[in-house]
Amino acid sequence: MKRRYLIVVAASLLLLFGCISQEIEAPLAGEEVNRTIEIKVMDQVLLYQCQSSWTADRFQDISEANLRARFEEKYDIDAKEFEFSFEPTSCLTVTSCHIHGTITRSGDRYTADLLWLLRPYGLDFINDYFSESKIGLSWQGTINGTTVNIQVECPPQDCVYEAWQYPVGHCHGHIWWHASQ
Repeated sequence: MKRRYLIVVAASLLLLFGCISQEIEAPLAGEEVNRTIEIKVMDQVLLYQCQSSWTADRFQDISEANLRARFEEKYDIDAKEFEFSFEPTSCLTVTSCHIHGTITRSGDRYTADLLWLLRPYGLDFINDYFSESKIGLSWQGTINGTTVNIQVECPPQDCVYEAWQYPVGHCHGHIWWHASQ
């Protein structure tokens, strides 16, 4: 009898905790407040830049080694030529590097694989409604309490980088275009 009672109580508690909605909380004191990621296509290299705004307490503890480790933990990608800068008055850090091996070329057509950027954030160019333009794709939202702005700048075209279009377009994690004449 006691065992049956314990099973009912345990099942009820599991059900109760599983049904409670979880709110997204603001960043904890000492954490990143917002992040802006800019990716620019330069031939077959991506120029990556991440500007992060921190609370004053957290900013004091950040080093180049921290920023590089954070990048390498988040992205599994061939990155080189890292540069870091710090703005103490505004508690900003900037991480810049060159990403290799993500753009393929076939004749005058290019395709950039950006799944390495999207997956760690659980994003998708189509399902997360990235804004489309003649120069690339962009998105703004909140992830784990941090405001995130992502801009992917591709070579300017005469038409919009629109989902599933040819010769300029994108799918869930790739963008394609033709070489400028």
